[in-house]
Amino acid sequence: MTLTHNTQSVYGDMKLRITKGQFAPGTNLREGDLSQQYRVSRNTVKKALLMLERDRYITIEPNKGAKVRSFSLDEVLQFLELREELEGFITRKAAENITDEQLAQLKQILDSMKEYKDENNLLAYSQYNQKFHELIYASCPNILAVDLVINLKNQMLKYNTRTILVPGRSDQSFKEHLALFDAFKVRDPKQAEQAMRRHLHNIREVFNDNFALLFGWGTDGIPSWADG
Repeated sequence: MTLTHNTQSVYGDMKLRITKGQFAPGTNLREGDLSQQYRVSRNTVKKALLMLERDRYITIEPNKGAKVRSFSLDEVLQFLELREELEGFITRKAAENITDEQLAQLKQILDSMKEYKDENNLLAYSQYNQKFHELIYASCPNILAVDLVINLKNQMLKYNTRTILVPGRSDQSFKEHLALFDAFKVRDPKQAEQAMRRHLHNIREVFNDNFALLFGWGTDGIPSWADG
């Protein structure tokens, strides 16, 4: 498939809008409408949609067209289970390789997370939560494992949301990140891996127990607030 600059641009913009929730799960993606919106040919849109289907952001069904991919509760739980395995490995490797400078940065991020948690500024807390995990990824020398996790998280970003809004979850989340930092501080790979596995297992449990609360009012406009 020959790609043009327009195809790449349409693909990139649509991918971003899907991960941000601007195209909600289940949204129909009509070639004609998208062609007018992006001011490109329908063939360019078709190529971009095929790329999005390949990367599992949308589904394309004969005689029905393209639709933003929706994931069931079981699929989301399976995603979190896989993250637990992959990020346990990544965290163990990161603990073996983290530098003094990266450890100091991790502490600064953790301090900001506590400040925003105490202020009940959950959006800012979640942004620094993401920075915390990104620094762990940067400390891991296994780039393939990190790329796999980032790709998974991008596909599921619209679902990796809202658990931080569950009453009491922000306090528990901070304790889990503090346990991660403590393991990194003493550079204990096994302790770090266990702390990450507990963190992601707890997210999975919170998600499973509060699915109706978190998603009962629909999926339109879901903010990209992540807990982990």
